[in-house]
Amino acid sequence: MAQPQPQPQGRAGTAAVRGWRDALSDLLTRGVAAGLFAGFAFLLANMWYALSQDNPPVGPLQVISTVFHGSDAPDPSPANALVGLVMHTALSMAFGMGFAVLMLLVPMLMRTWPLLIGAALVYGLALYVVNFQILGRTAYPFFTDPAGPNQVLELLVHPLVFGLFLVPFFLRSPGSPIRPGPGA
Repeated sequence: MAQPQPQPQGRAGTAAVRGWRDALSDLLTRGVAAGLFAGFAFLLANMWYALSQDNPPVGPLQVISTVFHGSDAPDPSPANALVGLVMHTALSMAFGMGFAVLMLLVPMLMRTWPLLIGAALVYGLALYVVNFQILGRTAYPFFTDPAGPNQVLELLVHPLVFGLFLVPFFLRSPGSPIRPGPGA
């Protein structure tokens, strides 16, 4: 049985598809870079807090390694610190791309600084709720254990550090937001 041949699109249709493809590529690239930057700042905040509490600064990395291992508690080893760093980096990039997809689906959020900042704060708060309050209570109990991560700190750094550090990557310059689509 013959496969149906795709119908050629007109120049306008091809340009529109190319425009959206380029916009998606641009936003996902920005999302990866934003996630890496925001994730690094987030990790530094957690490491600083651990050190301020007389805990090893690699402790947050060892906690994150539990996501990879599916273990109930962190295993303080150099190998797990490395596993935690790789896991944290991968999740930061994925969360940055998730924010980029949100910007593509709801482009009005990129029209003004207040909307973009509000979206970033809500996104960071949503990450906290999903990661610590939902997944932490169901799949990763150490995340909500009193001996685990400080919930007040996590509630603050998710929106105020991770969320806000995403913002600059979705603006070309102050007052000139990225608009997905042709001519962006």
